[in-house]
Amino acid sequence: MIIHLSEPEVKILVDRDPVKTSFEEWARPGHFSRTIAKRPDSTTWIWNLHADAHDFDSHTSDLEEISRKIFSAHFGQLSIIFLWLSGMYFHGARFSNYEAWLSDPTHIRPSA
Repeated sequence: MIIHLSEPEVKILVDRDPVKTSFEEWARPGHFSRTIAKRPDSTTWIWNLHADAHDFDSHTSDLEEISRKIFSAHFGQLSIIFLWLSGMYFHGARFSNYEAWLSDPTHIRPSA
């Protein structure tokens, strides 16, 4: 005996183009900001271009998300600084003459 279950027909609605995009719009500098769209006449345009990415208040009003973005940017900056410092320590130790200076400190001058 074969039992056939009839499934209810479900209609699925899918947006084909929920966000209108075009390459012509993307080719214009500053299409996302009114202050940047005025043309790059001065350095203010460059400052606005870089500042908009870090203006977290304009992205969202959720305080938790803003705090998370600020702390992640802060720790990202700290990681870059510590990477730079560790490279300085490594190269200072690698290219120093510390062992030679320990063997004869009166005739060999320290490198640092």
